[in-house]
Amino acid sequence: MLVLTTLGAPRSAPRLRRGRPQPLADVPGAPPLPLTRVTLIRPRPFADEESAARWLRDVGADRDVWSRLARETAAELNRLLHAYRTAAGDPHVADVDPARAVAIRFGFGSGDEVADGRWSAASELPDQERQRLIRRDYEALRPEERVAAVLGGRESVAAWEDLVVRARGDLDAGRPGAAALGLHAALRALAASGADVGAAIDAAATAERDVLAGRAPDQDALAEALQVAEVAIRRRARG
Repeated sequence: MLVLTTLGAPRSAPRLRRGRPQPLADVPGAPPLPLTRVTLIRPRPFADEESAARWLRDVGADRDVWSRLARETAAELNRLLHAYRTAAGDPHVADVDPARAVAIRFGFGSGDEVADGRWSAASELPDQERQRLIRRDYEALRPEERVAAVLGGRESVAAWEDLVVRARGDLDAGRPGAAALGLHAALRALAASGADVGAAIDAAATAERDVLAGRAPDQDALAEALQVAEVAIRRRARG
């Protein structure tokens, strides 16, 4: 079960709601912003408190376990966001990445406690470990240099690059159908530009056909084809 709670913002902030823009006498301070706390509750009974404490110690000691739990929570939240984004027709509702959370905590407690964001005992992931949840190889992509080159007019962002990044987000969020449709278009554009994409374009085309026929695409083949496109982005970034 997923529980969302809004924290930190006043119920009614004194904002300008109508009339003309008003002059500012001084530099305004930052207005208080809401913080959303997301709690994934797994109804798992423990034999006793010591068993629960042992589970919590095991989670904190195993990077694979806490990484999987953090991504499971993000995946559930992204399912909700995806449903809202499509239902509301709002393309600016973005998926979340656990690496960019303010904090990641694991704990246990009674039903009333965890539903209210409290616990009997909990551990918080250190910032360094939380940031390691980012999957992309940002150092290889040199994002700062690339952004400066684009803003300075020395480089441009190809349309297929955006499609590749979106396909990665869709695949990571458990939306292989959307990933397949976008990736095939990206690889076609890459091939048209003269890039050697090998068999990746055939794998993406097969995945697209599966989606259009109402079948689930082969996610392993889709992931391999996506890696080919991501390598092309790295090559472009390196000039």
